[in-house]
Amino acid sequence: MDRDDTILYKESLQYFGTMLPLVSHEAKNMLAVIKENAGLMDDYLMMAQKGKSLNMERLSSLPASITKQVGRLNALITDVRQTAEGIENDTQDICLVQHARQVSELLSKKAATRSIQFQVCAVAETIPIHTWPVLLRHMMWRCLDYAMRVSQKGQRIEVALEKRAQNVVVLISGIDGLEPGSITGIMPDEQRHTVLAALNAELTINENEKTMMLKIRNHHV
Repeated sequence: MDRDDTILYKESLQYFGTMLPLVSHEAKNMLAVIKENAGLMDDYLMMAQKGKSLNMERLSSLPASITKQVGRLNALITDVRQTAEGIENDTQDICLVQHARQVSELLSKKAATRSIQFQVCAVAETIPIHTWPVLLRHMMWRCLDYAMRVSQKGQRIEVALEKRAQNVVVLISGIDGLEPGSITGIMPDEQRHTVLAALNAELTINENEKTMMLKIRNHHV
């Protein structure tokens, strides 16, 4: 394994090391909601057995709440599995919008501690791209995490996704605190150059316009 491969796999593993604690936290929250609703259903069952009147509106909402959390948990597990497969399979056909939303959602809890919100918007709900999904998510993660850290509290950071000719673009705007050295703050030079080369991508910042742009050459057929 050459030096570039070592860097790529190290960065992939670093993404998982950062992501999995957040995934675990989210999964536990979902399970806590399911457990709470199951407990309420038990309480209502006992009330019914004792002939007490029931709040039917509240009771009827419990199955839907449990189903919603099960759906969210299933989507979370599927997301982790698909991302893990991306390490071994290298490049895949993916939907850029789906991956950007998942990264921003995982980071949203951390961003909430600084009252920062991510708003993902796209020209279409499906923007296909053939790329290395783990590295793409890691790069988006690094960009959004840095944007969150340098922005003022209460800031809203917009993530715009679009296709431009043979490229797809992730434009992150509304970032306070950007400066010329920010590109190194996002990711050290050697790692950044190696990851961007593997993605066939460019990363640029414009501190005056408070933007960060990730442009990826799209080989999707």
